[in-house]
Amino acid sequence: MANEEHLKLIKQGINNWNAWREKNPENHPDLSQADLRGAKLQKVNLVDSNLKECKLQFSNLTGANLEGANLTKAKLQETCLQSTRMKNCNLSGAGMLESNLQYADLENANLEGAQFNEDTLFNQTNLKGANLISATGLSSAQLDQALTDKQTRLPDYLEEEMDDDFLLQF
Repeated sequence: MANEEHLKLIKQGINNWNAWREKNPENHPDLSQADLRGAKLQKVNLVDSNLKECKLQFSNLTGANLEGANLTKAKLQETCLQSTRMKNCNLSGAGMLESNLQYADLENANLEGAQFNEDTLFNQTNLKGANLISATGLSSAQLDQALTDKQTRLPDYLEEEMDDDFLLQF
């Protein structure tokens, strides 16, 4: 359950929240299971926060810093995560249907078992070193728009699809 003080603070607005975070850098906010649906959280500092099972559907987190945050099983349907910093995030089991991940930095993020669909946007998304094993709803066309490397771990169904594409070149 979310820390009531943290929940109250974030609902007071981004400026108050970010000022508090700046004064308390050692504090790891707990917003687990919080209902923040539709929240306007542009440029919010959620570094190393516990957002496990947090409801963030329809929220705007454009330009937010979520590095190292725990978003395990978070609900991120139709969430704008454009240009967010999400390095080393744990997004395992997160629902990301129709999310906007354009220009987001998900380097070394754990997206194991995350749920995507054809409407999830990946234009210029950094997925270098990301773990997408067991993720559902991804297509090779989406990943072609993202930045990947040899350390990016793809779901089995995409590994096979990529191998087939390679064979078609001959």
